[in-house]
Amino acid sequence: MTDLYLALETATDVPSLALGTPRDPGPGIRIPGRRELSRDLERWTAQLFATGGVELRDLAGVVVADGPGSFTGLRIGIAFAKGLTRARGLPLLAAPSLLGAAWSAVRGSGVVLAEYDALRGDVYRAAYRLGPGGVEVLLAPAVAAAGASVALPGAYARATAEHASASALLRLIGLAGGARALADPAGWEPDYGRPAEAEARYRAREARGD
Repeated sequence: MTDLYLALETATDVPSLALGTPRDPGPGIRIPGRRELSRDLERWTAQLFATGGVELRDLAGVVVADGPGSFTGLRIGIAFAKGLTRARGLPLLAAPSLLGAAWSAVRGSGVVLAEYDALRGDVYRAAYRLGPGGVEVLLAPAVAAAGASVALPGAYARATAEHASASALLRLIGLAGGARALADPAGWEPDYGRPAEAEARYRAREARGD
């Protein structure tokens, strides 16, 4: 039985794709930026499959970053993943983008504080302890004020958006507390962290009674 997965990390400013197994995730592909996603995600995926000599029927499933992060990036990447898995009847798995970044920062062993810029003076933040036994969540993913103090036990590493990658998501498959299978992919939505800019402005106008 195959354990080959397609991974999509579209929560950050530097989206990526990877095709591999949890033990051998491969280097993946970095997409130039979020503006390329809606137009070129299918092309980049086809290129990755062609390079690996792989077809959709060879996959065991698809794993995606489920945020928090870019509203637009997550919407595009997850819609694409849902379409692939629905068409082929494949499992869809998800894991926090911050957890993938944390794994990359310590290569799977250690305490990590992961933070991404969330704009407006905020960050997306989470903290984890990773080891052979799996993942312990020390601080669940959330929006926090940039620079706000964090109390963690002992020394810890830091992870940023630069550590996020689709290859890291593959490492989380089969790891306790890592990637999880979605029971209802069609009805599932990711953790955006907060609403998109347009939605935030709409809510503000409603609150003012405009």
